[in-house]
Amino acid sequence: MLEPYILSLNAHPKIGSQTIAKICHAFNNDLKKAWSASESVIHKKLDDKISGLFLEAREKYSPEDELNKMRDCGAGYITFWDKQYPKLLKEIPNAPAILYVRGDVEVLSQSSLAIVGSRKYTSYGIRSAQKLSHEISEAGLVVVSGLALGIDSVVHRANVDVHGKTIGVLACGVDTVYPSSNRQLAEQILEMGGAIISEYPCGYPPLKQNFPQRNRIIAGLSLGTLVVEAAEKSGALITAFLALEANREVFAVPGNIDCENSAGSNYLIQKGAKLVRNAEDVFEELNILIKLKKSEEYQPETEDESMVIQYLSEPDGLTIDELIRVSGLNIVSINMTLTILEMKGIVSNVGGRFTLS
Repeated sequence: MLEPYILSLNAHPKIGSQTIAKICHAFNNDLKKAWSASESVIHKKLDDKISGLFLEAREKYSPEDELNKMRDCGAGYITFWDKQYPKLLKEIPNAPAILYVRGDVEVLSQSSLAIVGSRKYTSYGIRSAQKLSHEISEAGLVVVSGLALGIDSVVHRANVDVHGKTIGVLACGVDTVYPSSNRQLAEQILEMGGAIISEYPCGYPPLKQNFPQRNRIIAGLSLGTLVVEAAEKSGALITAFLALEANREVFAVPGNIDCENSAGSNYLIQKGAKLVRNAEDVFEELNILIKLKKSEEYQPETEDESMVIQYLSEPDGLTIDELIRVSGLNIVSINMTLTILEMKGIVSNVGGRFTLS
């Protein structure tokens, strides 16, 4: 049993995700048992440093108080060991042991793309961020960003404008939107079915060292990271490098070679990031994932449509003969169904093989 004892561990400023994982492992994920264990048992199971931190947390932070504090700020939480924990995020090094969530927790497991950029931006950066955010959101992807000043704010607002779902990842508690000028934007994100998340407990301040840590969550939640406009030492580049470490795609919008705000973006392209002119360049890399998303959203109108879509869910698709063989439908029904689905944009014919589009 982890909850709500894990809240007390996470409330200790010197206990991070790796330490929490070690404590949980030592007690077979039974923190209730750990909370009542004697000091001698704790010292046997944990090294001296972690034992000391654990005993401090047990003394200073009441599980009930931490649970009430979280509820008072309108948040819930999920842990690394919960089924609802995002699978992609679980793959990164030092994944957060706990995420505090305001909004829809289900959105964390939907296909998403991180879009980030510098706090200082140009009119070109604004136009690019708005255009790409609109197109990516309308394609059904959730957009992830840091709810910071600059490009991040532009990205979130652009998604709200088209009623898209977006996730704001904070470097402080979810009750303390930073900067405060984005509080209204945060509420709009929640109204649109998005989420505001953080690994820090309610009331935790936005300390400088929190931001690089926060960036690993932005990259880890996402299929890839798109850098719209970034200077040479922008935090957006940190997010891009963290995405590479997590084996995710990295994209960048090219900029004027004389513009300081595009120096970082151009550097990423020089080092191998996918150059992005429009959302189609992103979809080209994430094509299969986009197809799966569309097929999930489409509601078949007949049993034949449902059957054809089911069999075409394989990435390589099927020929008409193969589709007839596996479905048991006759050629007339197959041809009619494929024609209708092609007209609706659900199916594509690629060299005689039919795939979900």
